[in-house]
Amino acid sequence: MQLTVGELAHGGAALARVDGRVVFVEGAIPGETVEAEVTHRRKDFWRAQATAVLDPAAARIDPPCPYFKAGCGGCQLQYLAYPEQLAQKRQVLHRQLERAHLEFPIERIDVLGMENPWRYRLRGEFHVLRRGGAVSLGFYRKHTYQTLPIDACLIHAEAIERALPAFAHAAEDPAAAGVTALQFTWAPGTSDLLWAPYPPGSADPSFGARAAGWIPELNLNDDSIGMDDAGRHFRVRPEAFVQVNVRQRHVLYERAVAFAQLTGGERAVDAYAGIGMLTARLAERAAGVIAVEESPYAVRLGELNMQLNGCGNVHYRRGRVEDTVRHLDESVDVLVLDPPRAGCTEAAVEAMATLRAERIVYISCDPSTLARDVSRFCTAGRYTLVEVALVDMFPQTYHIEAVVKLERNA
Repeated sequence: MQLTVGELAHGGAALARVDGRVVFVEGAIPGETVEAEVTHRRKDFWRAQATAVLDPAAARIDPPCPYFKAGCGGCQLQYLAYPEQLAQKRQVLHRQLERAHLEFPIERIDVLGMENPWRYRLRGEFHVLRRGGAVSLGFYRKHTYQTLPIDACLIHAEAIERALPAFAHAAEDPAAAGVTALQFTWAPGTSDLLWAPYPPGSADPSFGARAAGWIPELNLNDDSIGMDDAGRHFRVRPEAFVQVNVRQRHVLYERAVAFAQLTGGERAVDAYAGIGMLTARLAERAAGVIAVEESPYAVRLGELNMQLNGCGNVHYRRGRVEDTVRHLDESVDVLVLDPPRAGCTEAAVEAMATLRAERIVYISCDPSTLARDVSRFCTAGRYTLVEVALVDMFPQTYHIEAVVKLERNA
């Protein structure tokens, strides 16, 4: 069918309508006319794939990665010139705020992109594909659980790319038959590569040694590695969350600290603190920081990292945010939170709002849950949204990272 598409939706597809039905058209840019093939029909919407572009947009480019054209699900926007990717993401973020009844002018959304939007991922997860006796690593084809074998990925660090064939060879041994996926984490500026199998414990004892024989230039570790951030040193384990774009991580955290407006005397709460990379930056400028984290692994690692970096004014509290912050006895001046993609539970928002912090800094990797939660904080005039910054952590993909600042109303 022939379609003229409108706005880009969160998820990377452009919107069109057929007889009143919404159609999400992948591979199309707003304003283009395309030939499209319907790939999924559902009661309330259809999905389609652009098969030919009849009236291309000026921002359309030829995707540089051959796997993109083969249906790799890792990237969604490689056909869109990078400046237009940023412009479209800004539009998506603004529309999500509008839908949550949050008035914030689009021109005031600060967009912080990358000078070079490639080779930025320091962590990746790759599925193991076995055909006969041969093994390859790759990603799922989009909207399927079929693995597309790859031997190069332009958004991952070269150290990870070099490791792929070595670990594929290692997985050919029958002893590794239980390994279905592999995660890699590279420590920037080093030759250190952390690897982990899925399911956990599925790799045989010699798995890493077999892989190491193919990549002697890399130092492989299956337990933890050290990673530097802003002059500090952190231990990182496979199960611990870490921002995967080291260049933009610095941009994101600097903006978050600026929004916090710490002058040295404030007490801060860092909710969903993880292993403490942002916590340590806050601690440098605050009188004290309470780090709230549910994962016991992250708490242990976070406490170690605070010791390594001399952050004696940080105290970890293990537990769910909605349970833990209710029992804080101290007054709180600044609340910082960086929840998972699903955002906060309503109970967590209410518990954090009762802290009555003067400022809230919210970091999010999903604009829809960000808008929902910020709207909850602003209920009944409690807080006002005063700053929004889009930090492009995931170029070539539809993912949107943002940091916002809320101020408490008198």
